[in-house]
Amino acid sequence: MKKMRFLAIAMATILTFGMVSCGDPDEDLTYDGIELSNGQFIEIEDFGNDATAAYKLHFKVTLSDGKLVAEGLTSKPAITVLPETMDLATSAKIADCGKVNGLAKIDEAPADADLAGDQEATEKHGYVVVVKGAANIDSYQNPQLHDPATHYMRIWLEEKTDNGFKLRYEFPFTPAE
Repeated sequence: MKKMRFLAIAMATILTFGMVSCGDPDEDLTYDGIELSNGQFIEIEDFGNDATAAYKLHFKVTLSDGKLVAEGLTSKPAITVLPETMDLATSAKIADCGKVNGLAKIDEAPADADLAGDQEATEKHGYVVVVKGAANIDSYQNPQLHDPATHYMRIWLEEKTDNGFKLRYEFPFTPAE
């Protein structure tokens, strides 16, 4: 009986170690993957990690004539202190991080000098979109009101297709310090 119990425990241990993945830790299986054709876009309206903001960040990234274009859009207030008819702006800029081997390899925030409204779309390149609230709600001097904090989205153009790219993206993403 002791031998059977020992063998059962040993087999369970071996199976446990055998099921541990030995794959590449940078596989991008957990990130959103889509195919984006010319003229199509990814649109996001979200608080990111700033649930106390007066409004949601709202922006889109469009594939247009071989370029990735970041565009800030407007949102309605998320709190009742502000009039519901008010349009609150988001600023969005994009930077090309160069050639990378996967979405997980994009791990740093870009320098301000690298940000622009659009970037050339290149296969196997990584991009970071920097979005922030631009309505200047902070100027109201009410502690309940503040613009959303700066957030980041990372994009990797995995493969070129006939009319666009297969890509992976993540929002929000936290850059390394």
